[in-house]
Amino acid sequence: MTVRWGWPVLLAALLVIGLLLAWADSTVFRPLFPEPFPQVRRPPFRAAPAAVPLPPIGPRRVFFSGLGPAGGLYTFWWFVSLGAGLILVSLAPLVVAPSRARRAAQRVSAASLPLMLAAGIATVLLALAATVLLRIGFVLLAIVPLVWALGALGALVGLAALALAGGRRLSTRLGPAPPLVAALAALLVLLDVSLVPVLGWVVLGLVGVTGLGVSVLTRLGSQAGWSLEELNW
Repeated sequence: MTVRWGWPVLLAALLVIGLLLAWADSTVFRPLFPEPFPQVRRPPFRAAPAAVPLPPIGPRRVFFSGLGPAGGLYTFWWFVSLGAGLILVSLAPLVVAPSRARRAAQRVSAASLPLMLAAGIATVLLALAATVLLRIGFVLLAIVPLVWALGALGALVGLAALALAGGRRLSTRLGPAPPLVAALAALLVLLDVSLVPVLGWVVLGLVGVTGLGVSVLTRLGSQAGWSLEELNW
């Protein structure tokens, strides 16, 4: 399958937009991000006798002009590495279980998205209720990470299905392309939107919850899907 010129141009444009947004978040919009750790107050300056400076202990951090340190929080490289990791992890279900991802994506439509969002919200509320009950029981406290790990796995599989469905919609406009390329373009669109402060975070959260609803309603892309008719025999 040949890829038309529209796809490379789209991928390059989305990549450049993402890099520009990552730079803006690390510089212009940096005060909007919450500090996870309290800032340490420095003592007042006091003159000290001149001394020979000692070399720093430990590994040296690499700094880039205007981009911050390579390992700093909320720096340009932090946003880039986090976005790259999100894309790679989201593409993993498409490679590991392509048939399940295809079946889940086939059930995604504009009419079913509100139902999937509602199913995702209901699943999150049930997970919160289960977490509270398990914490009260104390004995079953070790199951809480398992509950949230399963929820994260479901959201990941659903996000991959949404990316595959979104890439399919893009293919109708830009022409045929390999499914992974189309899904990558859809994930880059989501990543660019999520890099917009405040509004992007809300969109990313809604997409994640909708992805969880996709996994619940399709039973992780199973052939039958979720239905209360399964209770009958």
